[in-house]
Amino acid sequence: MVSIMIVDDHPMVREGLAAMLESERDFSVAALAATGEEAVAIAGVAKPDVVLSDIRMPGIDGFGVLAKLKESYPDIRVLLMAGMPLKEEEARAREEGAKGYLPKNVDQDRLVAAIRTIAADAPGFVCEEFQAAPSTLTARELDVLKEVASGKQRDAIAASLGIGAESVKTHLKGIMTKLGCPNATSAVSRAYELGILRA
Repeated sequence: MVSIMIVDDHPMVREGLAAMLESERDFSVAALAATGEEAVAIAGVAKPDVVLSDIRMPGIDGFGVLAKLKESYPDIRVLLMAGMPLKEEEARAREEGAKGYLPKNVDQDRLVAAIRTIAADAPGFVCEEFQAAPSTLTARELDVLKEVASGKQRDAIAASLGIGAESVKTHLKGIMTKLGCPNATSAVSRAYELGILRA
């Protein structure tokens, strides 16, 4: 029997995953955690074989959960999941010792197979082949977004990056479109939420 802990700050996601995984005869959901802090606190009691953790959560995020569990419970294997998968996050997950990185919309068969593979301690890293999302920002857009996040106005950004104010405006428009945001401020918030910008 594979014992699983699910860590996600959205109740519907936690409960939906739990119901789906409990329907597998060889799985048992040992614990649900709404925060990274809660996951770390209950892992020692729940003793899951595999932890499914959302990456983007307030407080201790998925990478924090991974680091703390690896330190205290080296036998627990962690599968990180993301609503919007990013190549740089996948690379970081590999580097930091996660057993896999999957998008949250992965189909049930694939997720179940991934958990079985990880529980069996099979070599390798479980991930999906995904194209860079259409919302992936260009290097220049990322530069502009970082300047906006630091509180600079359009003219100051233009001067700092050595481009025209109209170019800054064009890049901002592209950023807002890709991130689905109505203005630059909400685009910055969204970028932090998605892990594109880091505090």
